[in-house]
Amino acid sequence: MIIRRSAQVILVVAQPDHARLAGLFARAGHQKPNPSLLAAAHHHDDGWLTWEAAPTIDERGRPHDFLTVPMDERVAIYRRGIDLVAGADPYAGLLTSMHFSRLLAEGLGSLEGAPRRVAEAFLAGQVAWEVRTRRELGEPSGAEADYLLLRGFDFLSLLLCMRPLEELAGTTLPPIHERSEEPARPTAIDVVDGRVVLDPYPFGPAKHTGPEGSTGNEALDVAVEARLLPATTFDSDQAYRSALAAAPVEELRFTLTPPAR
Repeated sequence: MIIRRSAQVILVVAQPDHARLAGLFARAGHQKPNPSLLAAAHHHDDGWLTWEAAPTIDERGRPHDFLTVPMDERVAIYRRGIDLVAGADPYAGLLTSMHFSRLLAEGLGSLEGAPRRVAEAFLAGQVAWEVRTRRELGEPSGAEADYLLLRGFDFLSLLLCMRPLEELAGTTLPPIHERSEEPARPTAIDVVDGRVVLDPYPFGPAKHTGPEGSTGNEALDVAVEARLLPATTFDSDQAYRSALAAAPVEELRFTLTPPAR
């Protein structure tokens, strides 16, 4: 669950919906996209599906998001997601494991006590799993490059879901622009006339059209559904779930473009 908070309302985006958006970015970023990279981008958060069907609140009655879910639940969700992806595509599962492991490792310094022990046990297990999987796959040479693309497209989707448009200007993404003639560099984000400008721009001319995303003149139009709730607390998990089920759906739409030439 991704939650965008303001003083009056919260916007709630389901974690798998955010991942579908990352999958659209991965598809738009390549003329011949790697099917395993697409699978990892599109499905890496499928482990959240069960939790999303029955989300919970914290001790103050505030809805949990993906960062506040207790650590033991979070790593169980990560494991389930990795298993689901790896069961269909072992290489996509490897990319998903790299993604979750490195995300968790980056935040390890802020953890202590039981949450840290749980996180460390998960990381140790995934390191061993990744070593075995790499060996079984013949030590794939492109795994690091594919992981970096997955990380970048996931982060772009996360920013769009988490922040209002006016707060995106001036932020940066990890390198996701992969061209042999120039070194990868962080992607700068600006907002001009309601459009999200990315420099360097990771998407090329039109590659696909359809209700889930369309391109034209290099611009990429995408959307993700969010539910709109009052910025309040809830007395129980069930009260929150009932309010969420009844909440109106708002479509968050974005147009991504390269810098003006």
